[in-house]
Amino acid sequence: VLREVRAFDSQLAKLLGDPRKPKTGGDRRNANRFKNSMELEVERLWAKKLQVYAVIPFNRNGAILGILRIAFKAFFEYVREETFGKFGLQQIQVDCAFIGEMVRDFLETEDASVLDSLLDEVVASAQMRCVEPVLMDPAMVEARCEEKKKTFRFD
Repeated sequence: VLREVRAFDSQLAKLLGDPRKPKTGGDRRNANRFKNSMELEVERLWAKKLQVYAVIPFNRNGAILGILRIAFKAFFEYVREETFGKFGLQQIQVDCAFIGEMVRDFLETEDASVLDSLLDEVVASAQMRCVEPVLMDPAMVEARCEEKKKTFRFD
């Protein structure tokens, strides 16, 4: 998915000529650390209200946001139809954290937070569909993501 997003991004850059703003280290997400249940519930409600096929701005960021909203909503629908074991849930948790971290390079901070809510909804859905719902510790999820980022290549 990330390789495809990068390919779309480079094609959009050629077509639209939109320059990508350099990211600072402060734009990163901390794998849902320190979110209480009320914050998670508000994000869940926001994700359910989100219009996946809403109108997007005609620019590079808007196009990538639209593609990712559709992809993440499809991922949510897939997860909603499956049943998971403990380790399947934890894999979904790590995958969502990693994807959420990596797509931040293609989006503005506000847009990335919209996608974070969709990914949080994917994890919540997997947790509801799990026979033994035990999430990984957020620090462990973050460590796994950092480990994967060191070896991940878009090529």
